[in-house]
Amino acid sequence: MNVTFDWNEWFFIISSAIAILLFLPIRRYFPPVIVTIIWIYNLTLVATIDYFLLATPFQMYLFGDNPTYELSGALFHFFMYPCAALLFLFGYDRWELYGKKSIWYILGWSAFSLFFEWLTVKNHALIYTGWKLVYSIPVYPAAAVMLIIVFRFVKKRHMDPELECSSKIN
Repeated sequence: MNVTFDWNEWFFIISSAIAILLFLPIRRYFPPVIVTIIWIYNLTLVATIDYFLLATPFQMYLFGDNPTYELSGALFHFFMYPCAALLFLFGYDRWELYGKKSIWYILGWSAFSLFFEWLTVKNHALIYTGWKLVYSIPVYPAAAVMLIIVFRFVKKRHMDPELECSSKIN
């Protein structure tokens, strides 16, 4: 198999670099334990979904321009998704977008995510072999809600000394 380093690899690298650069100014907003948990949660979620849909028998899309897992794709998974999740949570928490405001926020991020997925397809970094962009419409809001749930749980456990003390006693 002929392995080439072309535009789709650059797309992964540039996208990941932009995500990191956007994350750096806000990284101290969250305590390190929350950043670590959200980072691991995102890596696990994305890896599980992507590997499930990439594997036989589904093979719904290729991540990159060949069926093997590429280093640029791994960097994308490791940096792009967790940084984007933390940027999402920063806006949600910093501007207290709770209740009905969170619905609009989630819909806005979901629209951006759909646009970014489309851009990823147009740049041949993601190649559909059975998947369609329309299938992602319910995925992004569901992922955002799950992320908020995890974040609120972790934040409550981390910030509430009463919970920490009671968990040590039990």
